[in-house]
Amino acid sequence: MSILFREATRRDVFRGSAKTAGALLLSTALGGRVAHAAVNTEKFLQNGKIAFGTILPLSGGFTVVSQPWIHAIQYAIEEINAVGGVKVGGQSYQVVNPIGDEMYSAAGGLAAFKKMAADNVHYTGGYVSVEAPAAVQGINVRNNAMLIEGITGKDLCLTNNTLRFYEYALAQATGPYMAHYAFHVLKARRVGSIELANTWGNDFYMSFRRTFEQLGGKMLERSFLEPSQTDYSAEISKMVNAKVDLFYIIMGDGPGSAVALQARNGGLSGIPLMAQGAWGPEMFQEAGGAPSIDGTVYPGARPYVTWDEAHTKLAARLHKDTNLWLNNWFWHGYDSTKIVLWAMEKANSPDPREVIRAIPAVATERANELMIRPQGAVTTKDKGVFLKIPMWLGRFNAKADFMKETALVPVEGEMYRGLPGWMPENWEGYTANPHSSKVNWYPTLDELLAMRKAAGEKIVSVSL
Repeated sequence: MSILFREATRRDVFRGSAKTAGALLLSTALGGRVAHAAVNTEKFLQNGKIAFGTILPLSGGFTVVSQPWIHAIQYAIEEINAVGGVKVGGQSYQVVNPIGDEMYSAAGGLAAFKKMAADNVHYTGGYVSVEAPAAVQGINVRNNAMLIEGITGKDLCLTNNTLRFYEYALAQATGPYMAHYAFHVLKARRVGSIELANTWGNDFYMSFRRTFEQLGGKMLERSFLEPSQTDYSAEISKMVNAKVDLFYIIMGDGPGSAVALQARNGGLSGIPLMAQGAWGPEMFQEAGGAPSIDGTVYPGARPYVTWDEAHTKLAARLHKDTNLWLNNWFWHGYDSTKIVLWAMEKANSPDPREVIRAIPAVATERANELMIRPQGAVTTKDKGVFLKIPMWLGRFNAKADFMKETALVPVEGEMYRGLPGWMPENWEGYTANPHSSKVNWYPTLDELLAMRKAAGEKIVSVSL
């Protein structure tokens, strides 16, 4: 299915700096109606419609990630439009979905954003790379445009940005559980790893390492993916010599499956794998992919570890449109888009400064209408809103029929099911400079649980 960047006939020049919303760190359950001032709806419309943009790669190998994500946003918008659109100020508005090419780069993402901003698009989602959303940070606020992102990394998603809606799990929240599972269930004591050399990779590594080492394990032979690297034999040989008993692969898609295959053929055939990044059904189609990554432990949101009639319908449509399957990235786009559009109705405004304030209430009140089953959201003073999304640890099943069942099967153990994918509201990372060395950016699981207790946080059990 060909996806093009739609041209708009109406253009507005960039607006200057706008007052940002938020004052203090607030409770997740805001409840009630969100207060708002009268708003000039017209200035937020594109040809009489609300524009919700998508910025993701449109070509290259990463389309196995971006195409499900692009279509997830489209499907969510079509569902909203089918029931009358977004209702604001007594009027109903249809939603359009312009699409820009991120090119998996800072330059591509920034160019796509600037074009959308000039076309009066005040909402953009997607952003699969680290570089693209980093380039847009701050510029989105100056143009009163909400940034809907879900790529973790403290230097990316924990910078100041009052119009950020962070829609996925933070590495700091899930990493300690991965380490606990590795040590206590997989009985790993010596872990080797390879990662993308950026804030995303570092956060996953450090969040795992602190808990794993506290438990008594050792992190050995930390390696980094080099640009255009295809041969990982040197790194794998070092891990074989170090006698690692678990291999943590913090990268996905083609490189991830290549590393796994080379590890299996290079002396690490009998040890478990854990993974982060673009891991999904598409990887089983690589040469040797199925036996190489079968059983890999990976964190996923609720709709990635369960299956019902809605999955079957979405899977059939997505496969028809893209020849791909439901993967982790589909769930980045589907429910988060609905949350934003419903928040417009809750705020009775298309102004992102009002809508961002309504997101926590929507995520709480309409949780059962969302496949991810959020438990509200954390609203910060300067860094935006962070969705409270429950997560599960699962194992990939190479034998699954991806049109009828999930590729990721939940592991046993209550503590690894429905675990909080967000940091507690009293975490200093929500207020501190991400470059500060005084902050505990990577709490151990014990520290994390103590923090939640001190915050009086109640984790609601979420069923599959």
